[in-house]
Parts: sequence; C-alpha cells; structure tokens
Amino acid sequence: MPRTATRLTFSEPRKRGNYAKTVETRGRILAAARDTAEDLGFHGVSLSEVATRAGVAVGNVSYHFGSREELLREVMQSISAQLQQDVVLAGVSGHDLFERGEAGIRAYLSFIHRHPAYARMSEQVRHHEPAIYNESLATWVALQRAAIQEGIDEGTLRPMTAEEISATAYLIIGAHYFLDQMIEGIGGEAYPGDDIVVTAYMKLFRGGLEQSRRRGTRQEKVK
Repeated sequence: MPRTATRLTFSEPRKRGNYAKTVETRGRILAAARDTAEDLGFHGVSLSEVATRAGVAVGNVSYHFGSREELLREVMQSISAQLQQDVVLAGVSGHDLFERGEAGIRAYLSFIHRHPAYARMSEQVRHHEPAIYNESLATWVALQRAAIQEGIDEGTLRPMTAEEISATAYLIIGAHYFLDQMIEGIGGEAYPGDDIVVTAYMKLFRGGLEQSRRRGTRQEKVK
C-alpha cells in the first residue's frame, strides 16, 4: 500500500444555511443509519427508523441528507473511508509494496472481523444501489492503481502497462471480495484463519507481480 495516504474524494456534507447543531446532529443521524444498516441490512434503512434511532424528527433526516439514497450513499462512503484509512495507515511503515500489502490485507481482515455485517451490506448495495456501489468501487480501484504504480516506480514490481495495472487492481479487489465470503462461511467451509489466508494471498501477489531476477534465471534454464 502507498506510504502516504491517498486523498479520498467523497461528497461534502450538504450546506443548507446556519443550523446551531448541524455537525452534531448530522453525525448522530449518520451513526444511526450505519447501525440500522448493520442490524437490518441496507433494505431495512428507512428515514423513519433512522430518525427514531437518532432521536430526531424525520424532517431533520431529510434536512441533512435530502433523500434516503443520499443517506445510504454517505453511510457506504463513511464505512469505506474507515476501511480504506485502516488499510492505508497499516502499510505506511512498510519498506516495499509487499510489506505494505501484507500489512494492508491484515488490516482488511481485521476490519471484516470487527464489522461482520460489512460484506453483507456491500453485497446488498451492489444489487440494489449499484450507483452507490460503483462509487465505492471506483475509489478502491484508484487506491490500488496508486499502490501498484508506486511499487513499479520503486522497483518492487515488474513494469506494467496502464491497462495491466488497471486489470491487476480489479483482480486484487476481487480477491478481497471472495475473502469476505470465506470469512462468512459461504460454501460451508470453516475459515482457516488469518495467517493461512495472508500467506496464500501474498504468495499469489508476489508470484504474479514481483520484479525478480531469479524468475528470469529459472526461465532461461528451462529454455
């Protein structure tokens, strides 16, 4: 992962004039919406339910977020931003892309363990709110592209075209998606533990991307 945090560009809070407790009230509503999504799924998030949990009138929810879709978008953005921050910060001290990558995948798994509803919510958003899902995906792709390019620039990764960088970024994100499914036990198999998962992930990561003179030597011997 990049040594310095990539700037995440999410929408700014709506500005609708002076309101004495705007920040506090807005934060409480957003937290209530996140709790509702974790408990009931994104399909269970209604303005009335969120208002009840936040202890505000439904009109206040509409005032701060405008619509249910905008509220869901910001819930997904806040969760994704927290996860991305955990992943990026975990890898800041890594000496190369692979050290940063291992720290990042461990941070990712830790987040999923702490927030087991995240994978389910993400899947619901993908099916029912594709525009919101695609916004989050685009941010993840940009983050991965930046990390791969940094690895190339520092000599850790072999050179790649822009198209291959993009394809690799999507493949890495796809691996994360299936790790979510594994942790949830989808398919009936018990989760083998973070250490085994990280070892397998890093072997694939290194094998496909590493800038290695030894690989070229082995290929020459085969010829």
